[in-house]
Amino acid sequence: MNRSSRFPAYATLGAMLLALGVLGGRLAQGTGERFFPETGHTVREPFLGFFEAHGGVNFFGYPITPVIPEPPYEIQCFQHACLRRDPLAPPDQAVQSLPIAEALGLGTPPIPPQRIPLGRPFRRYIPETGHTVSGMFLAFWLRHGGAKVIGYPITEPFIENGRVVQIFQRMKVMWDPVEQAVRPMNLGESYAQIRGLNPRAPARILGTPSALRVQVAVHRPVLASGDLQTITVFVTDETGQPVPRARVRIRIPGQEPWLLETDGNGEATAAFIVGTFPSGSLVEVQIAVSDGLRQAETFSSFRIWP
Repeated sequence: MNRSSRFPAYATLGAMLLALGVLGGRLAQGTGERFFPETGHTVREPFLGFFEAHGGVNFFGYPITPVIPEPPYEIQCFQHACLRRDPLAPPDQAVQSLPIAEALGLGTPPIPPQRIPLGRPFRRYIPETGHTVSGMFLAFWLRHGGAKVIGYPITEPFIENGRVVQIFQRMKVMWDPVEQAVRPMNLGESYAQIRGLNPRAPARILGTPSALRVQVAVHRPVLASGDLQTITVFVTDETGQPVPRARVRIRIPGQEPWLLETDGNGEATAAFIVGTFPSGSLVEVQIAVSDGLRQAETFSSFRIWP
């Protein structure tokens, strides 16, 4: 048998192997599901297609529940959001993000008419909810599917635990000053916990290193230049245990940074006289923490008035 007569047989065998997934890992890709060892849950079609099309783990986080039947729907929650499948909807609309922030009552009243922005391209007014979305939050909203995936804004941006945060119908996001980017927050975990959808969730994501958690208490959120300010930093590990002897650096504009060390309760406190700032200024407090192996950063702020 010559070479040309053998070729069709090899081609046929190769096609069979490809179809079976023996070559090129096609079998794993064609199963319509993806297992996440980080949390021990699997995402299957049609949730998987929606999940991957809109950013995957970087956007939704890891799955934290199995698929949960809530007739006629099915629900699966991720760290940052929850998805719902409607079997009666057209296939391209069957999976949608749940409006979990709205369900949790996290919205605030619409802005008054006199505050509605006009002619400002980087700040968009959303009449459906009476709120605005602007700057980097607007860019993030548009880039990740807008109202369909994230929902309409139901608050204006606000400060929470030293972070600039905005809440949309389906997701809560924050500005990360370290990475200079907008990041989703773990609203899916909160919703699943409140609903009792994930009672046996692992205490932490498996396979990730233990992390430092930093909280900041600014004792006087509003004060005048020349007044005494006190800032306390609390450092714990991811289980909530205090981290003693962690190095803490506190920095505010125009003053030398304070270098401190946490005590046995994981606390470090700095008291200082506030320098001169214009009335109405928002003074940012930057905090960096390290225990020699791990690092964490956060920030908070206080306002000068009058």
